[in-house]
Amino acid sequence: MDRKSNVTGRFPTPIWTSKIENFESINKKLLQYIYDLKQSDPEGTQKSNNLGWHSKDMNMGDETIKEFFQGISTQIKEVSEDMCWDLKNFQLKITNCWSIINKKLASNAGHIHANSLISSAYYIKAKKNSGNLIFDDPRPAASIKKGPYKSLGVWNEGNISITPHEGLLVMFPSYLVHHVQPNMSDDERIILSFNLDIKSQ
Repeated sequence: MDRKSNVTGRFPTPIWTSKIENFESINKKLLQYIYDLKQSDPEGTQKSNNLGWHSKDMNMGDETIKEFFQGISTQIKEVSEDMCWDLKNFQLKITNCWSIINKKLASNAGHIHANSLISSAYYIKAKKNSGNLIFDDPRPAASIKKGPYKSLGVWNEGNISITPHEGLLVMFPSYLVHHVQPNMSDDERIILSFNLDIKSQ
């Protein structure tokens, strides 16, 4: 049966996912760097973390960190192209990065990343049931009233759940509210996160 109306998507919320090539090699270096960081600063800092360890901002000049960002330069470029940013007189810059270690039952409360355009989570260590990354619908008014749905899809889902696995890179708009479910595995869940912004050249 022919439709009488056309449906189009507007006000999109992009979420980029990719698996890093040869992630085992860089993950081994990142793990050592993060464990050394935690040993030197076992208290870390308190942000969205519940029971977990949250590092202070990392040294962007460290060779391991530089190698990681060089390895995902293509993914970052794709984000810029998808968003149609005009970088003629500006540059896309990684403003800060940090690590989070969630032991068993640790989680992260809902939050956004203010003063940034794009944020990211990269999974260095993530076993089964280590806690999904949950994104909430960024349109507050959309949750006021909902119909009885036969199924959930892109037009009616209230949140998006991403199951972590090692080597997975997730990038998303910094305004998007997100939280992390409790780690129900017996192993640590370790990520490296960072923020992107556009700065004048």
